[in-house]
Amino acid sequence: MFTWVKNCAIVLFCIALPLAAADYTTLDDLGPYEVRVERSHFVEMRDGVRLSTDLYLPVAAERSLGTILERTPYNKNSDQTGSITKARFFASHGFVAALQDKRGKYESEGEYLTTANDVEDGDDTIDWIARQDWSNGKVGQMGCSYPGFTTFMSAQSMNPHLAAIIPQSAAMATGSMAGRYSLLWRRGGTVALSMAAWHATAGSKIYYRPPPGLSREEFLDIVDHFDPVPKNYNMSSFADLETLQKFQKAYFTLPARDILKGLDAPPNDFVKLNSIPHYDKFWDELGYMTDDTRIDVPALHINSWHDYGVAETLIHFNFFRENAVSKQAKENQYVIIAPTQHCQAETVSEHTVVGDLDVGDARFDFWGTYLRWYDRWLNGNDSALEGMPRVQYYNIGANEWRSADKWPLPGTRYTRFYLDSDGSANSRWGDGRLERDTDHSGSNSDSYVHDPAAPFTTLVATTGVDTDVWFGGSRDRREIETRNDVLIFDTAPLEEALDVTGPVKAVIYLSSSAVDTDLDLTLVDVFPDGRAMGVYQGTLRVRYREGLDREVLMEPGEVYPVEVDMNAISNTFLPGHRVRLEVASARYPNHDRNLGTGGDNFTESEGVVANNTIHHSKDYPSHLVLPVVSPKQR
Repeated sequence: MFTWVKNCAIVLFCIALPLAAADYTTLDDLGPYEVRVERSHFVEMRDGVRLSTDLYLPVAAERSLGTILERTPYNKNSDQTGSITKARFFASHGFVAALQDKRGKYESEGEYLTTANDVEDGDDTIDWIARQDWSNGKVGQMGCSYPGFTTFMSAQSMNPHLAAIIPQSAAMATGSMAGRYSLLWRRGGTVALSMAAWHATAGSKIYYRPPPGLSREEFLDIVDHFDPVPKNYNMSSFADLETLQKFQKAYFTLPARDILKGLDAPPNDFVKLNSIPHYDKFWDELGYMTDDTRIDVPALHINSWHDYGVAETLIHFNFFRENAVSKQAKENQYVIIAPTQHCQAETVSEHTVVGDLDVGDARFDFWGTYLRWYDRWLNGNDSALEGMPRVQYYNIGANEWRSADKWPLPGTRYTRFYLDSDGSANSRWGDGRLERDTDHSGSNSDSYVHDPAAPFTTLVATTGVDTDVWFGGSRDRREIETRNDVLIFDTAPLEEALDVTGPVKAVIYLSSSAVDTDLDLTLVDVFPDGRAMGVYQGTLRVRYREGLDREVLMEPGEVYPVEVDMNAISNTFLPGHRVRLEVASARYPNHDRNLGTGGDNFTESEGVVANNTIHHSKDYPSHLVLPVVSPKQR
């Protein structure tokens, strides 16, 4: 979904994976087949809407073929997200590749609503492919971000022709299954302001296109006279710093629903989707997975540690194992987690840099793995995946690939680090501490002021660089840590390496002068030279502390335990480094500001200052919980 933000997923122990001696397959490593393109097949859905689909076919393949499908909102005729390059790659290796514009997008008919109709449309498209003369009846589906969401939607149809999927950077776990609503625009109950920019580009609901009802032949005669790409903004425009800064400034608009006013955005669903509470039944009607969802397809889950949805990818991995109907699907769930950013897993190299952090030689044969995956499930090569571990992940810090059979890793010690200070933990010059025990020697609390008119920001003022780890990768946060509206808690310099691999959370005892506020927590690796490199983050709008399906306001001054999900990581804090926890109540410009009134933050314009207190005494032991892995587990 945010490809253009890359700059602004029976051994019960883990082992280090040595680099293979063989060359790594790249997208330039084309197979033996020439590729022929059949453009704009109109595939009719059950309600009569036709979806435009391009086919990439290997020339002179003397057998029926398996098909790899990608359903995209990003224009099948553009290679900005790499779809065409990938289609040609797979076709050259003996598969048919099918690229389809989603309903209501570009050449496809129908009305577009974000993520709507994907279960049915995926099901109907797979049936159409299986009926073609060149098809062997087996379809694989893959895609990154939004196209990855569509693989999960198709999987819910349990279409017998869907043989395997590769969902990449696709977080869609919702409802009680994950204990969270992980739609990007609803993280922790907040509104992701970056979705405004996405809706101004990929979220457009209207396009110029030839009149509906034309035959394919009539359409091909005139299609080149039409250009459906929006002219105000497009995917590539967000590589431009000026455009990014324009939107960052707009994110400060109140009410937040008016962010896109004056930005010449096409009609889109930004206001509609953010005006509906995330616990409303409206979302159930869109087909998101729930605890009762059943699937029956092998899946290779791909993601990266600096992606907003990596925790959900690991949830999907376990969910598919538990909820699969057949033994074959249960036993053939795999996950690979790279050290990179959103939809960037395959970019790993001998010198991989994530944001500003050098994570070493992270090479992995992703494209060779994808070929073997589809060779197994579409061609019936039973030995293609022989010896492949169920879980493969890159450990940042140790800078090496590791593998396991389960997630979380068996034997993980969930270790508490308690917050403490002498009462002045504000900023990186404060006295906040993370301790292994509850024998607090200092103050019982720390306080800071959250002013929605001047919120804590992840932007570096001198450079404009965004240090938010979801979109910026790991960057030095020292400059933003100079503010007094962020509390900093550090361990002493580590005497030995601390391997933190697994789900992370914090329990914060909070009181506030306001009836609602946010908790924005960031885990940081502090290097001996002082660099404060972001590891991962967690956010919760405190009115949802009792569950994301209800809103419960605070009584000013009363102390509440608030558990914040900080997602999942694999990071080794090396000797001499310190573990740091940042505590703030905003993450501008990535999330909307909590105005503190207890009302609708999306439609209100006036806020109140929140005086927030973090308690850390024996009665109120605020703590960070880290999943610590011992060397024996590796």
